[in-house]
Amino acid sequence: MRVTSGIAKNKPTLRENIASAPGAVVVATGVQYRRLPIDRLEHFEGGGVYYAATENEARHCRGAEALVIGGGNSAGQAAMYVSRSASRVRLLVRGHSLAASMSNYLSSRLAADPAISIEYGSELIALHGADRLEAVTIRTTADGTSQTVPACAVFIMVGAAPNTGWLSGLVDLDEKGFVRTGEVMGGGSPYATSCPGIFAVGDVRAGSIKRVAASVGEGSVVISKVWEFLNS
Repeated sequence: MRVTSGIAKNKPTLRENIASAPGAVVVATGVQYRRLPIDRLEHFEGGGVYYAATENEARHCRGAEALVIGGGNSAGQAAMYVSRSASRVRLLVRGHSLAASMSNYLSSRLAADPAISIEYGSELIALHGADRLEAVTIRTTADGTSQTVPACAVFIMVGAAPNTGWLSGLVDLDEKGFVRTGEVMGGGSPYATSCPGIFAVGDVRAGSIKRVAASVGEGSVVISKVWEFLNS
C-alpha cells in the first residue's frame, strides 16, 4: 500500500491496485524489532526469546537465569525489571563501556544489583532447547572463547526500526524514521503529522512510550481528533 496526498482537497489517497480518498488516515504500523543473526531464533520467539520486558515475559524467569542483550537504556531497564524475578540476569554488551549509551544513574543501579552481571565484549552465538529455551552459548569477543550457560529467556533490546518506508516524502520523519507529530508539526493534536488528515499513534510515532497499553490508549484518544478534523 502507498499513501499520497490528494491534490484537489489535500486528502490522503490510498493506493494498492485501486485508489481511494478517505478523509483521514491513522498510521499505526508499529516497529520491527531488530533481530540477531542466530540459528533457531524464530523457533524460540515467544518461547524464551522476547523483545519486551513486561510481567508477561518476566513471569517465565522466576527463580531461573536470564539474559538481556543491549547497551542502551531500554536494555538496562529490562535487566532491572527481570532481576525482580530471575535468580540471575546477565547483561551482554558488545562494547567495553556503557558511558556513551546508557544514563549514569541506570548503569550505576545495574552495577550495584547483586543479581545482575554486566558482561562486556560478549555476544550471543547459539540457542539451545527443545520446545522452549533451556541454554545459550556466549562468546567473548576479545579471545574468541565461548561458554554454554543455562537460560530460560533472552531479552533482545538492540533497537527497533519503524515501519515507515512507505510514508517517506509524505510526512516528516525524524532521523530514525519515526513519524513526527504534535505541536512541532503545527497541528492541533499530539497525533497530527505534517500532512493534514494523517495521524500517527503507537510505536511508530516519535516520542511515544513503546508499550502496548500506551499504544492502545493513543488509538482510543486519536479517534476524537480524527472526528474533529473530518468535521472542521
